[in-house]
Order: sequence, then C-alpha cells, then structure tokens
Amino acid sequence: MKKEFITRENKNVRTLGRILYHDGICYLGYSASEVGFYYGGERIVADIVTDDWRKEEGREGWAGVFVGDDEEPFCRFPLKEEEKEYELFDRAAYAAAKGVGVDALPDELVIHIVKYSEVAFGAMGIRYLLIDEGTELRPLLEKKRKLEIIGDSITCGYGIEGVCDVDVFNTPQENPFKNYALRTARALDADYQLVSWSGIGLISDWIPPEREEPDETILIPQLYPYTAYTVSKRLGIAPEIWEPSRFLPDLVVIHLGTNDDSYTRQNPEREAIFEEAYQKLYRSVRENYGDVEIVCCLGIMARTLCPVIAHMVEKLREAGDTHIHYLEFEAQKEEDGIASDWHPSEITHKKAARKLTEFCRKLLEK
Repeated sequence: MKKEFITRENKNVRTLGRILYHDGICYLGYSASEVGFYYGGERIVADIVTDDWRKEEGREGWAGVFVGDDEEPFCRFPLKEEEKEYELFDRAAYAAAKGVGVDALPDELVIHIVKYSEVAFGAMGIRYLLIDEGTELRPLLEKKRKLEIIGDSITCGYGIEGVCDVDVFNTPQENPFKNYALRTARALDADYQLVSWSGIGLISDWIPPEREEPDETILIPQLYPYTAYTVSKRLGIAPEIWEPSRFLPDLVVIHLGTNDDSYTRQNPEREAIFEEAYQKLYRSVRENYGDVEIVCCLGIMARTLCPVIAHMVEKLREAGDTHIHYLEFEAQKEEDGIASDWHPSEITHKKAARKLTEFCRKLLEK
C-alpha cells in the first residue's frame, strides 16, 4: 500500500468543516468534520493521532466511515491510542455487510472519513492514509448549497443515543449525524460546516441555579473567529484565523441561547448584555459572508430568551436587513423521549429538522 497525505494542497480529496493542518497532520476539529473522496481500491488504512483525552473513559475522540449515501456508518470506533493505524475500509467486508457480492459494488465508491465526537474532547488528526498501489483518490464534487451552523450541545448531537436519568454525557453516545443540523443539510442536499461546543453560550456557559456569576470559561465569541481555537491551544500553537473564503455558505443557522438562559434568568440587564453579544456575532457573520441568509433559532430546551432573539431580529429587519430571520422550535416533549442530561431525543431532532428544512428551503428558493 502507498501513503496519501491529507495536506492543504492535496486536491484529491474534499474536506468539510474547519480543518486545521499542522506538522503534516490533518486535524478534524468540530463535530461531523470530514475528508471525502472517490475510491476504487480494496482497502484503506489511516494513521490517526489523538491526545490525552484518550485516557478518560467516555471522553475519548470517536471517528467513523460512511460509504456512499449509507445512513449508518460502515465503521465507528474510539481513538484509544496516541497514534495508531486503523483499518477504515475493506471492499469484501463492506459487500458482505450489504449482503451482496463484491462484483455488485460500483468500481468507485464514495468514502467519507468523519469525526463523531465534538471538538471539546479527543482530537482526531490524520497523519496519512494507506491506499492500494495503483489507485488514486478523486475529490467529491461540491454540492449546490452550503450551510454553516453555529451552536451548542444540541448541534453537537449531545447524548442523542443516551436516555435521561440513565446515561450521563459520554462521547460514545454523541452523534451529530442524527441531529437536526445534519438532517437539514441532507434534506437540502447541502454541504455543511458546524461550529459547536457543548455547554457554550454567548455570555455564559451553562451554570447551575445556585450560581450567580456567569461561566466565561469558553464562549462562542472566542471560538468563531478561528479555525480550531482549542485544538491549536492543545497543540501549543497560535490559533489560526479562519479564512471565510474556504467555505462560503448560502445560509447560516445560529442556534444559541440555551446555556445563556441558565444565567440570564429573565433579568433585563443580563438579557441586554446577551443581545449585545448576539448582535456582535451577527455582525461577524455579515462581515464574513455579506448578504447571506441568517436564521436565528431557539426553543427546544430553554425558551426565556426566545422573545429577546425574536425582538432583536425584528429590529434588525426594520433597520433594513431583510436577510435575517427568526425561527422558534417547539419545546421537546417527554412522549418523544428525552436523551442524556435532558437533551433532545432523535425524534425531537427529526421534528426540528423538518421545521428548519421547510423554513430554509423557502429562503434558498427565493
């Protein structure tokens, strides 16, 4: 087998997400980041590096491989070693899993190497791929549409495979491919880029009821300007400023406020600070992408900031920005199931995706 290095200059693959390249390694940072390509060979092996999160059970990074349009991964596995060669694909094994003969498969298959766990835990860096001698990778074509989704744990797919009062957060049960954001992207046949972190807010991370001071440990305004702020910090390098031209979306979804809600608590002064921070993020998106459509969402888990965001959007529209919109999700219901730590279940994510898809489709078809 021969080595294929996934560098910034490698035109044989297509990447999704804010990919960080450092020291010859391609780091897939945020949830659902991917390296994708067409492949006509028999096997693929990847040399993958990770960091000290591998030592904490339930906090290690997770990776996976999707083939073609399959909704379930061919493989999904934890990154338990500091560096290891993992077998990602075997044509005969894939054919057997599909219940067909090898000859029934297309000569070339679409391969997606993806990151399941969020950027807060377990780094995933691809040092190189091993592919069959005599084969070449071909990049996937870009889709007609592109979405950027800025969010928190809901956007990471936090606990979506867990059960409330049974499970607590762990990376094995985190699945962005079942969340509202990627379901919407698939329904719109769009490429996507997530910038999300569990527990995060604009002015405060989630805090318990007895606490009065905001938790400013890591906030979206710290992350958004950079390719992979925290990955860079863990690598001991200066954070790379994200170049917006690397991914120009047709629509940006901002799904924030759930964690700020734990601090604002319908306090007018705190809500005003929240609105000011939200408008600053809005201006950053405008600076990056011009008149892109922006959809501001909230409502699944926490709702007291819904009127604040709705009013802010109304004021911006009255001031002349007709490309910003507000969409309120229905609150999750116990009969739809509740996932880990009171997070939305897969059923709730499906319902939110249907509502968001319909809303976005109308905007994109104008």
